[in-house]
Amino acid sequence: MKQVSNSKCPKCGSEEFTTQPNRYDYLRFVNGQSQVEKSEFINEKVRVFCRGCGAEIDEKASVQNKEVVLSVTKQVY
Repeated sequence: MKQVSNSKCPKCGSEEFTTQPNRYDYLRFVNGQSQVEKSEFINEKVRVFCRGCGAEIDEKASVQNKEVVLSVTKQVY
């Protein structure tokens, strides 16, 4: 997510955000340690969520308004 001036979730106040898992890794075990050999993305669109409450963030609106803006799409859990 690009930097915005008000970087807190408007719903819960969290400053931490995560993306929806949209890739998978090929792992190889070498000397008892796992190493990522290659990563592939499985979705074209990256979705951003508040780590505190799970609300989806509208990244485009957040950058335009220079503050975190929640997405208006209905979330399915």
